[in-house]
Amino acid sequence: MSVGRDTHGPYSVALITDDQARLDSGNRPSDHQTGKGWGLHMGKPRLLVAFIAFALALSASTATASRSIQVRGLPIGGGASAASLLTFGATEGARALQLICDVTLLRTVASSIPKIAGTLFGKVTGVAIDRGINGEHCRSGEFIRRLLEIIPLRERAVGGVLQFGTHTELGNGVLLYVVTGGRPELWKLIYDSFQGTLPRIEGINFHIQGVQFKLRVQEALFGILIECLYEGSVFGLIRIQRETGAVTGATVVEERTRLARVLGAGSCAERSTFRGTFAIRPALTIALV
Repeated sequence: MSVGRDTHGPYSVALITDDQARLDSGNRPSDHQTGKGWGLHMGKPRLLVAFIAFALALSASTATASRSIQVRGLPIGGGASAASLLTFGATEGARALQLICDVTLLRTVASSIPKIAGTLFGKVTGVAIDRGINGEHCRSGEFIRRLLEIIPLRERAVGGVLQFGTHTELGNGVLLYVVTGGRPELWKLIYDSFQGTLPRIEGINFHIQGVQFKLRVQEALFGILIECLYEGSVFGLIRIQRETGAVTGATVVEERTRLARVLGAGSCAERSTFRGTFAIRPALTIALV
């Protein structure tokens, strides 16, 4: 007696008893019988073909999923830059500290990135900030009278003294700070995940681990000098043109980016964030290998 039969597309599957198998197969009970109990009856021979096709498709999908992301267009050494009008904001209660400056990140990027969350794929090596001779190139909110310093650090404060690397003046108030050679966990580029459907991806989620900035400003109301140090991770999305694989830029994911106050009190807000959209040079493309 048949206890169940379901038809799906080009083939059917039925659960049958041994007796029913003998009736269905005539004089060839062994074709259907699988021993005592239940047997599997295949209504059409195309099941085997469909199963093979499914196995091949699954194999191809698995192979695509295991492929690495290749970054094409990098110069020798993997150097790349990302420039943006970057907004630094820290708000707590009635205090709102906001600075908007042109910032360029110099980075080394690996040419091949495994699709494994937490993979290190590069490092920020330098940060150039166009602050002007007297900070005039950076815009600020009403809480700040004057920007005195905005410095990316490569070391955490030691004994209350801020440790930071060398910088080079590029002219017209543009300062390039070297952020390598300090604590190895700072300024790392970490792969998180991808967006889109394989094999054509539309974005790469990543974060910059161990970002540190020191701010020294003169507040507007009483002219008091304020010095703050913030540290945390900046989360971002590298945008990719789906059809061509061309990298179209990177955006800071502001709602995930939080930098905590490490030094400074009083007028320094407890937490801060960034927002901005970066143009990436040279022109890069992304492919699966």
